[in-house]
Amino acid sequence: KQKVIAMNVTALEETLRTLSDQELERAIDALFGARVIHLYGVGASGFVALDAEHKFLRINRRCHAFVDNHVQRAMAALLGPGDVAVGISHSGFTQDIVDALRIAREAGATTVCITNHFDAPVTAVSDIRLYTAAREPAFRSGAIASRVAQLSIIDVLFIGVAQRDYDRTLECLERTRLAVAQRQSSAAAPQPPAGAAPRRR
Repeated sequence: KQKVIAMNVTALEETLRTLSDQELERAIDALFGARVIHLYGVGASGFVALDAEHKFLRINRRCHAFVDNHVQRAMAALLGPGDVAVGISHSGFTQDIVDALRIAREAGATTVCITNHFDAPVTAVSDIRLYTAAREPAFRSGAIASRVAQLSIIDVLFIGVAQRDYDRTLECLERTRLAVAQRQSSAAAPQPPAGAAPRRR
């Protein structure tokens, strides 16, 4: 437990030092003003994209996460000026993400990448580049430290956008919280109507 947690802490500390404040501000500006937000990821990065979708949807942003490569390309082609596409790839060499961002950029959208490598192909098709600094252990396929670093960048972007419209954000979060709370309270086992005969077993 000490090694795993220490590895994640190190990834976050190094990402904090690596991440450009200027690029973060540019990304937050783009996301805040976006007509539509797309998030592209495959494998473990796909789960990060889905987490981001959930966060931005809760503050009433038009946001969609796509984890299928065919759908990524098709939806990217429908974007245009004023839209934002975010591609998440630890290696930066995932061809599906590179292609989706390229198509989105050619369609006129602003493109953002979250990656661990400065010279990766995904950076060449991105207008804004956000870098993690996660060193993966031998079990790379588990996407341990990289996932934690990517999720933290998503959290920073979410909070940055949320703070731009503080009152509206709080209203949306409260409305969605109440909607979920009502569903939880109604999930209790229904009581039989008064006077109903008990079921025979």
